[in-house]
Amino acid sequence: MAADRSKTLSAFDRLPEEVQQRILNASAAVFAQEGYHHASVANICSQAHISNGALYKYFKNKEALFFAVLDNSTALTEEIYRKNMLSGASLFDAIRALLGGLAQYAHDQRNYLRIYSDLGSSSMNRFAAKASEKIKLATSYYTIRLIREAKARKEVRGDFDVRMMAYLIDNYITIFSYSLVSEYQKNRYVSFFPGGDEKNAEVENEMIETIVSSLKRTLRPL
Repeated sequence: MAADRSKTLSAFDRLPEEVQQRILNASAAVFAQEGYHHASVANICSQAHISNGALYKYFKNKEALFFAVLDNSTALTEEIYRKNMLSGASLFDAIRALLGGLAQYAHDQRNYLRIYSDLGSSSMNRFAAKASEKIKLATSYYTIRLIREAKARKEVRGDFDVRMMAYLIDNYITIFSYSLVSEYQKNRYVSFFPGGDEKNAEVENEMIETIVSSLKRTLRPL
């Protein structure tokens, strides 16, 4: 089974990069709009401008295609973390830059962020379990490293456990990411902060500053 999957992926890898991205982007759009369980392979092929037979030449089934889309989503997310959390900036400046990068990601690659965020739903548990190692590399590794560096520079309180601090920050980041692709989550923010119903970009910037300010008050040395 693993050999079969490797064979189909290698056939996909031999395609020109622009064709790979066209198939992945079309698949991401359908998965994001319809959800994995309701997504139609025929619809994906129609949007990707390929035949059903061609798709099954590259991927064994819909699940294999979804994992390829998820891998692409994780790689894009990891690049945002790597760029902003290994920049050498202070902890709070890095978090601000990361949140800004995620906001831009939501504008440029909204479908991928929706798929990434949907992994938190119970119906996607089996996919989340298989993708957990890659997700951990893309999020916790960079967050923990950043906090350890900040702790060594005495930017944050020394009595906080590094992993607990990373988990706290990651929860802020996760909620912010959800708000970028969910009207419900964005409206939750607006309900707690009246006046936050301006244009999306203004709401996003306000949320970023609120998060950074809250983390500063919690984590900075007393």
